[in-house]
Amino acid sequence: MNRREVLRVLGGVAVVPMLAPLSPEGLWDLGRSIHARLAGRLGRSLDAHQLETVTHIAELILPETETPGATSAKVPEFIDLMLTEWFSATERGRFLQGLAGIDARSRQVYGGVFLDLRAADQSALLQALDGVSGAEGGAEDAFATLKQLTIHGYFTSELVMKDVTRHPVIPGRFDGCIPL
Repeated sequence: MNRREVLRVLGGVAVVPMLAPLSPEGLWDLGRSIHARLAGRLGRSLDAHQLETVTHIAELILPETETPGATSAKVPEFIDLMLTEWFSATERGRFLQGLAGIDARSRQVYGGVFLDLRAADQSALLQALDGVSGAEGGAEDAFATLKQLTIHGYFTSELVMKDVTRHPVIPGRFDGCIPL
């Protein structure tokens, strides 16, 4: 099992509690409908710096290899749309506060904002935030939310469903003329 397969399994498990009221078909439909509305909608909840930070972190979580990365799957746009249309004002504010907390932690530990750090320092900072329980609105909370949204946005994108997971649009098959 490779890293992408593990992320696919963990991503599916991680987002289920967040979207528990929806049926499995509803989850796929929600992901597809959000991706369909992404065209031309950018920066509604995130300013330019926040969007660039989200884009960079999402690409660090799911980089482009032989398969498309988070940016190719339009994950940053997905996250911006989710923040705008799905999150409450309180949840959105808490996420944005935590995103600022990532820059604050970066300044405190490395002396600069996250985007200006060397790749090794960016990875080290994200590893320090990963899996750590932090206060609501903190850097750890924002990274956990960003990671969940990145994985959900990635695996519900049409590009990934067709080219990576090869998820059938119409599951099952029809065998009309088989001998009984």
